Amino acid sequence: MSLLFLQFYSFSSSSHKKSLINRVSSFWHSATESKHNGLLKTSTIMDNEQADDSQVQVGDGCPVKHYESGFCEKSPDLCCVRGTLTFSLRYDFIHRVLMVHVIRASGIPAENSEPYVKLCLLPERRNQYKTRIFKNSSNPECNEMFSFDISYANLSSRMLQFTVYNFVRLTRHGLVGNVILRDLFEKSELSTWTEHTMQIISTPGKDDFGDLLVYLSYSTADRKLYVTVSKAYNLRPMDITGASDPYVKIEQIYQRRRVKVRKTSIKRANLNPVYHECLEFDLPLNEIEGTNLLVRVMDWDRIGHDDLLGCCVIGNNSPMPEGRKQWMDCFRDLTINAICDDSDRQPVGTWYSILDEVPEEFRKVPKAKK
Repeated sequence: MSLLFLQFYSFSSSSHKKSLINRVSSFWHSATESKHNGLLKTSTIMDNEQADDSQVQVGDGCPVKHYESGFCEKSPDLCCVRGTLTFSLRYDFIHRVLMVHVIRASGIPAENSEPYVKLCLLPERRNQYKTRIFKNSSNPECNEMFSFDISYANLSSRMLQFTVYNFVRLTRHGLVGNVILRDLFEKSELSTWTEHTMQIISTPGKDDFGDLLVYLSYSTADRKLYVTVSKAYNLRPMDITGASDPYVKIEQIYQRRRVKVRKTSIKRANLNPVYHECLEFDLPLNEIEGTNLLVRVMDWDRIGHDDLLGCCVIGNNSPMPEGRKQWMDCFRDLTINAICDDSDRQPVGTWYSILDEVPEEFRKVPKAKK
């Protein structure tokens, strides 16, 4: 992966700026790899003696090779299996489309009694499809066909994502879990129908409002906090076009008073925006303990009020454990009179599963008096 350059504003010196860019870029690479890679594996369960028995007929009567799902490589505390999804793939070279046959889901928990499946090709998510809703079924037989208009060469940079939801009337539909098929060329013989059975994976306590990657870095010489908004992933579509125009707004709150507000640029029609923008906040050492950051991901609207896509809170009073931990890690070993060598301090990066609403204690925070 090539080196990513971040956009920074004012720093105390060019050398400090360059070293911070390199450290954040390195951290972003490792955090992104651990966040999005290696969750699922697909392994072949056929051998030569079983090949005839494991092939089935689908659609045009062509035999389908079957691949069994792997497992969740994360610890049980970080993810859990919510059933399996069986689907098959084939690329139509004549019409230049990827054909996806959603066959069935199995073992979905009983509390999710009205499941349906949404599917899309990451990272763009422009074309999304969904199956019908299956009432009172933990093992729905879907048998629905979808196609994505995409060139064969472009498939190498795409991932196929299935998201299983539970239909709930009069409220937001519940997330059951996800299936992501990476490396389409390596795991599928796309010239013929290839069947896969993969685990439906969910992360406990996480709903489907998206994720945000944020870095903190503190300069003791300047008494400034640098908040790098790196990227967001899987944001909710808010417009009638099925997209959003997201930007990130950060409020610096000290002793329940709003001190400063900073915003990133707007990324038009993008549910997976990449910012790499650094926002600067004055922060004396004696105000660190009483300061929190309210980070909102907003959908820009030309007319009317901007909509909240999600939020997180960073600081000692954050209701989110990762928000408290990142704040503590950023200011570890600092004292009121300490002036550390900033070149030795590493930026602290954290992925946030953003909340759908602002926590009550951070709503309607008044502006600080000058």
